Amino acid sequence: MDLFSNFNVMNNLNKISRLVISRCVFIIFLCLCSGCHTSFYSQVKKNQKFSTRIYKKYLNEYDNVSMLSSIGNSSVIWYYSNGKINITDIKKAKIFSVREFSCDSILNIKDYKQECFNECLDAEGFESSFYDKKTDSLYHVYICLDIRNLMINGSDCPVAKELREHIIKYKLREF
Repeated sequence: MDLFSNFNVMNNLNKISRLVISRCVFIIFLCLCSGCHTSFYSQVKKNQKFSTRIYKKYLNEYDNVSMLSSIGNSSVIWYYSNGKINITDIKKAKIFSVREFSCDSILNIKDYKQECFNECLDAEGFESSFYDKKTDSLYHVYICLDIRNLMINGSDCPVAKELREHIIKYKLREF
């Protein structure tokens, strides 16, 4: 009987140790998952903050600026100056590249009409600001839109048409 009871105790200890080990592994797994999740959102927030700082800087220097910002850690900011479009690609809160092209037209946000766009979820944002020195007015627009859908289907809205043309012509967004 003594031998049999020792066997049961050993068997119970094995079960308990497996249970403890599996719970520890599960807890470690949860900690790692939450760390990755938090890290991604931290990068997104850091990129948004950096992009906003560059956006404001360009608006102050050039009186116009536009930005495509995605739900992620990249954005594209551009401004028009002296017949050129200057494009800054931002990735992971750093300037990834700066490009410049001759440009014959600027994006005119004065033609923006709110009813041109439907509300959307999980989409990119288009933000544009323009300071009109003649009228001493600041025009600012933020549009939530699905860039992929715009690229495929187009739009009747003048600002969206111009935005689509600029995305294609100057490769503002790669698909």
